[in-house]
Amino acid sequence: MHVLTDNQGRPLNGTNSFGEPITYAVTRFRHDGTLALMAVYANAQGDVQSYPLSINLAAYGYYPMPSHTFIDSTYLHAIKPLIEQEHVRVDDTIRYGTFNEKAAAIEFLIPDIEARADENCEDL
Repeated sequence: MHVLTDNQGRPLNGTNSFGEPITYAVTRFRHDGTLALMAVYANAQGDVQSYPLSINLAAYGYYPMPSHTFIDSTYLHAIKPLIEQEHVRVDDTIRYGTFNEKAAAIEFLIPDIEARADENCEDL
């Protein structure tokens, strides 16, 4: 899986809600092919694992624009390094679901983000 890098080509590092180190990758949701931001980390055995930071809101009728994804608002702190390096920008906030949950629409500012997502889909 190809991770997102800073201007010097080093992996962008952040932390999850438990304070554990993560890097970031982008792929696609299998259901509809929209972009999905992933947290990538090494587990206790040293194996590379990933989990989505993005949420797929197609069931609620929300489809992101090209180069966009939705992130649950509780994950915004986890993508702070991406915002600081100007790899993403928070576009808007929406409410969805029965409990009126909140999600942020994130725009990727990386020119080849769609191609990177396609490459990562092939790697899975």
